[in-house]
Formats: sequence, structure tokens, C-alpha cells
Amino acid sequence: MNESNGNIVVNDDGAFIPRNLFGQSARILSELQQAGVLPQKDAEMNTQIRRAEPIDLSREIRWLKEHRHEYIGQWVALDGDRLVSYGATAREVYAAAHEAGVKSPLVEYLAPTEDMPFGGW
Repeated sequence: MNESNGNIVVNDDGAFIPRNLFGQSARILSELQQAGVLPQKDAEMNTQIRRAEPIDLSREIRWLKEHRHEYIGQWVALDGDRLVSYGATAREVYAAAHEAGVKSPLVEYLAPTEDMPFGGW
């Protein structure tokens, strides 16, 4: 512990602790829980780590390669190799896909490619 001045103590982690709260960790934790900063004592914390299955986007990538030129400058929403919606904003495209019943569409902006000719040196 390092003393900053008579009212503040700096602990080994660099946290400033008011001297009047020093040693009152139960009170501090309780107040943080009441403020919603920390979970309540009774709340169950799920600390189990789950492995997420990889997402196969091969159909979406193939569709983008084949149809990109048709939707340049647009946002598209894909479900597999099916175009669900397209438009000027990601928000409207996602909303339309969601309304169509697609839970997790691939939403992507198809930017114009600026392929400059390269002559080399």
C-alpha cells in the first residue's frame, strides 16, 4: 500500500481507496451490487465456457462472387445463397430480412471496386 495523502490510500493495483472505506470490502461490494455494477449475490453467474460451432458462409461467399456486380453501392442481406433483401441502408435491409423470418442474415455493403490499371515500372 502506498499513501497518497491522509485521506486516500493507493493499493497495489493502483486503485484509489478513501481511507474511511479502507478495510470495508463487504460494504464496498454491497454498494456496488446495489448500484448494479456487480451482480447480486443471489444471481447465478454462468462461468461455463462453451465452444461455438463455426458458421459455414461458403454459400453466401459464392453468391457474393457471382452477383456482386448487380448490387454495387447497395446493402444486401443473404440467407445462404438466397438474396433476402437489398437497399440503401443496413438498417432497412436487416429489418426486411428479419421480417422475412431470417434470424441471422449476412448483411454486407457491396462497395464499388476501384480497380486501377497497373502498368508497373
